[in-house]
Amino acid sequence: MRKTFYIILAILALAGGNVKGQIDTDRMTIIGRNALYFEDYVLAIQYFNQIIRAKPFLAEPYYYRAVGKYHLEDYKGALNDCSKALERNPYLIDAYNLRGILYQKMEDPEEAIEDYKAGLEVEPQNTNLLINLGIGYIQKEDYAKAIDVYSKALEGAPNLITAYLNRGLARFSAEDTTGALRDFSKAIDVNPYIPDGYVNRSMVYYQEGDFENALSDIQKALEIRPDEPSFYMNRGVIRYQLDDLRGTMKDFNKFVELEPRNAMGYNNRGILRAEIGDLDGAINDFSRVLALRGEDLPTLYYRGMLYKEKGEYRKALSDFNIVANAYPDYGPVYMNRAEVKQALGQEEAARLDYNTAMKMEMDRRDKIADGSSAKDQEDEKETTRKATRKEDDRNIRNYDKMAVLDDFGSDQPEQLTGSTLRGKIQNRNIMVDLQPLYGLTFFPGDTLYHRVRYFDRDVEELSNSFEFDRTLEIANATSEISREASARLFESITSLDKELQSASAQMEKAELLMERGLLYMAAFNLNNAIEDFSKVIDINPDNYLAYFARAFTRYKIVETVKEFQAEDLPEVDQLDLQTNTGSPATDAGMNQQTILDYKMIIDDLEKAGEIAPEFEFIWFNLGYMNSLLRNFDEATEYYSRAIDVNPEFAEAYFNRGLIRLYREKTAKGTMDLSKAGELGVFEAYSVIKRYGSYSIEKEKVEEEVQ
Repeated sequence: MRKTFYIILAILALAGGNVKGQIDTDRMTIIGRNALYFEDYVLAIQYFNQIIRAKPFLAEPYYYRAVGKYHLEDYKGALNDCSKALERNPYLIDAYNLRGILYQKMEDPEEAIEDYKAGLEVEPQNTNLLINLGIGYIQKEDYAKAIDVYSKALEGAPNLITAYLNRGLARFSAEDTTGALRDFSKAIDVNPYIPDGYVNRSMVYYQEGDFENALSDIQKALEIRPDEPSFYMNRGVIRYQLDDLRGTMKDFNKFVELEPRNAMGYNNRGILRAEIGDLDGAINDFSRVLALRGEDLPTLYYRGMLYKEKGEYRKALSDFNIVANAYPDYGPVYMNRAEVKQALGQEEAARLDYNTAMKMEMDRRDKIADGSSAKDQEDEKETTRKATRKEDDRNIRNYDKMAVLDDFGSDQPEQLTGSTLRGKIQNRNIMVDLQPLYGLTFFPGDTLYHRVRYFDRDVEELSNSFEFDRTLEIANATSEISREASARLFESITSLDKELQSASAQMEKAELLMERGLLYMAAFNLNNAIEDFSKVIDINPDNYLAYFARAFTRYKIVETVKEFQAEDLPEVDQLDLQTNTGSPATDAGMNQQTILDYKMIIDDLEKAGEIAPEFEFIWFNLGYMNSLLRNFDEATEYYSRAIDVNPEFAEAYFNRGLIRLYREKTAKGTMDLSKAGELGVFEAYSVIKRYGSYSIEKEKVEEEVQ
């Protein structure tokens, strides 16, 4: 029902650590550790970034940054930081412990065990390492060694509850239910005010069919922790076995209330609703499951059967068609589809499906008679009690069986805290999209969190030469212009008009035109802005900022025109990471005029790049434009070039990471996104969780970000 390994993560947030050096570094370390303590992980990472830049020889900042990344589920990034911490201090016990946990998360228990053992060589009685070493053995299914480790831990600490709980799980996995019950009961005796012993003992009772004792224990757990969603799911399943359907429904409703994004709750409630005849409610729940977990074909099949029962034959046919394509050897779907087609008057198609279903059924019975299909015989017999399935079971035959929690916690909801960026922000449901184009603006917004804005000396000098009372900055987001600022903007344009009439020197005109063009762009008078930038280029063909600004303005015009087009063109600036579908721009719905406009933008950027190859935003924008045109090889090269110029260009890592994920270069893409998150693009952690790769079974050598 619920297996929980009690991993111990030691975070020295308020104690420990020996960071020495200047007072600013010490103070920043304290602030960063406090941020970890208060779950402000993104902010903590930014502080430790600053310490690492100032003193890259210190081990602790890498470890603390790894802790932040761990909580944001950037496991590869955290693993890399732990390794760097241990390179600088091979006696840092907590880094061995955390790296072992990371290896376990990445399903590599062998490496985890090696790290725990290495830490125990330094500190043989470290409780955290002993507990986690036992988990490593459990993952390897070496239960005897796990039991031995926990027994040794208990010799030194006879009241260590975590050791009793984990040893109980090891014994339970080794089918020693008596020993498991003894350990869980001992954990309860040591501390009856924590729910874990009751929950695990309830699990053992459930597996033994002792539902009354299982219910008693899970109710005690709920008395201690009434807001834990998994306990309601466990109690609901136990009540289901006791035929307390009203109580089961109440528990499932509570689970859905607490976990509105967990598909399992809707699935189980839908099955229960179908059993009691609430077909509309069941269909609604199954539709929610499919919205959260679109690949759940058993649920789709069950929904199709309910549509058929209600007489909504076209909806049923749509569901059955998808299931039949995915399970061409599953006879019942053909039988159900035959009935639906017959109801729709498709006699010939119905007959074909019926014959297909009958042939499959005859073949199945022949196999049973020959004794060659034990699996099917088991399925025939599995009606003696209310059957359930594991949480991750997607067997089409088990479509109508309730799921039982086995490793709860895979679909955690967003955690709302005082700060909008605190907590596990990786659980937020964000739109996966490229970081947008960069331009010059007097009204910058910001897509990064807690960092100094990008800076360029040429842009600063240009800004200092302007009369407008706001600083010119490089940004890929703009803030809303206030009424007062808008009035000053138009006053400045009027003033520049007069100055241009009296200016005689060409370079003076170019400077005034550049300022007026940027003000026109801020006022969204884009055609006038382009005209001014073109005049600047005529006067000074080496003014790369004029090419850069004209390219950005042209992009704004294209996007504005697209927004007002009557036809509904498909979006081409988003990458579909789930289906991994992509095509040349002309096939993606982008018209020829848009392509020509994009090429003019690229021409301006390439000219700017020839003049100023060290201005990294040119290469970023070229990467973005080529991404829109689906020229992914070129886009990747341009983002890489931007990173070569500025190794801390967060958005370039993010966009390159998205493209690599899209092109199934998952390991490199995950590392790029990890770096982007480290540098402040917090959306990267959501993408890593949804699409990134943590597995290292096939890649023992750590990949470089570049």
